[in-house]
Amino acid sequence: MSDVSVGLVEACDDPNLLGAGLDLWPVQRRALEAADRDGARTHVWAMGRRSGKSSAMALIGLWTCLLRPELRSRLRQGERGYAVAVAPNLRQSRRFVADAKAIVEGSPILRGELVSETLDELTFSTGMTFAAFPASSRGARGWPIACLMLDEAAWFVADENESNQTAEQVWRALAPATAQFGDLGRVIVASTPFGQDGFFPDFYRRATSGELPDVIAQHATTAEANPTIDAGFLEQERARDPESFKAEYEAEFVGSGGAFLDPADVSAAVVDRGELPAEASSKWVCGLDPSFSSDPFGVCVVGRDLEEPRRLVVAAARSWRPRRRKPRSLEEARAVEDEVLAEVAALCSVYGGHAVTDQYKAQGVADRLRRLGVSVRVVTMSAASKTAVFRELRARLVAGELELYPEQQLLTELRRIRARFTSGRAAVEIPRVGGSHGDVAQALALAVWELRRSPLRPGSVLDDEEGWGDPLAHRRERALDRLDGGADFLPYDSSL
Repeated sequence: MSDVSVGLVEACDDPNLLGAGLDLWPVQRRALEAADRDGARTHVWAMGRRSGKSSAMALIGLWTCLLRPELRSRLRQGERGYAVAVAPNLRQSRRFVADAKAIVEGSPILRGELVSETLDELTFSTGMTFAAFPASSRGARGWPIACLMLDEAAWFVADENESNQTAEQVWRALAPATAQFGDLGRVIVASTPFGQDGFFPDFYRRATSGELPDVIAQHATTAEANPTIDAGFLEQERARDPESFKAEYEAEFVGSGGAFLDPADVSAAVVDRGELPAEASSKWVCGLDPSFSSDPFGVCVVGRDLEEPRRLVVAAARSWRPRRRKPRSLEEARAVEDEVLAEVAALCSVYGGHAVTDQYKAQGVADRLRRLGVSVRVVTMSAASKTAVFRELRARLVAGELELYPEQQLLTELRRIRARFTSGRAAVEIPRVGGSHGDVAQALALAVWELRRSPLRPGSVLDDEEGWGDPLAHRRERALDRLDGGADFLPYDSSL
């Protein structure tokens, strides 16, 4: 079989080759037919979530490895060729290998071509290897790549500088590795859109405008691509977050960023319970996001789990909305503020009386709370420190080290946090939702930041006088980044 050339769509329609148990959706078929054409070398796909683009790329990679013997004429003697899939993180890239292996094992003819396997690659007797890497400009540099597949390329935003140039760096490093295969090579750049700026939006625009006449562009919404997605579910998602729906499900290039927290991580952290009593932990911190006029005053109480001190638990999330009528005098404004701060102090006192706040009216807020028996530390929220604070929150969620409860305002705010790109760098942005500007979410992030110092034993923490130099927290996030293939920002998972 290794000496027989078979067309891509033909192979996918044949249950003895790549088609065992496979029923191509119309959009998948259209994309594969385009990749099957002679000379159709480079393709860019902008498609909604769950549109089948990753499965289609796995089929193209296997077709390259198993059913295109003509590629061997472009290899030097003893040289091995590669189909390489690059994904935003290590977990996603390994899923490519697992999916490809399942397809091969389902083929009565092709399963015998598999010589060896690891989590990261499949080696075939044809002299070709299907390999997968997390987003990196170094991973497959210098390899003879007959098929390069960049999956969720818009989400390659994970280098150490939190820049949105990583996809371009991967492209520049790996695309030249396909040159020796000429028109026989295949390059697929696919993604659900993520903002309007960066490599993927620019590449797609240039292809659709005719500036790149040799690049074939495809576009499909989730509803068009995946006939199994329930229309009612899509309408619920549209109603829940219309702006995100345009990008995630309609594959539109909107906004300047995307979700900072993975919704799946937020959902996984929620435990079906109510607020916790003070005795549930011996180390509570009340995060405060003060406001007395246009936004609510947000408070979130976070502590350490008594049995697992490295694990944080949210005890209570509250907010005080400003009064509809504006104060008519400074004295009336002061009285309103004192009333709110008295209630905030009463809540903090129940949980031990330690609070952390941002710099908004910091001196006045801190002084008045201290007179009410609450110890307060002020954290100045610059663009850099705000990003650091929210990265700690994200690291806890990714690691499964933060327990939430079904407090709807907090959960809504967490799901709306965005990563915004400006001048090639990323910053955290919390859109205004109704009368809220993410006040409880910021209070949560501040409390988590205050508790970032890892306990040496239950009830003790590492001392950090400056409050910004916790090496264990930094090492924990770097370890998480390595597990996700270097992903510093959200590891996007198109299976959700």
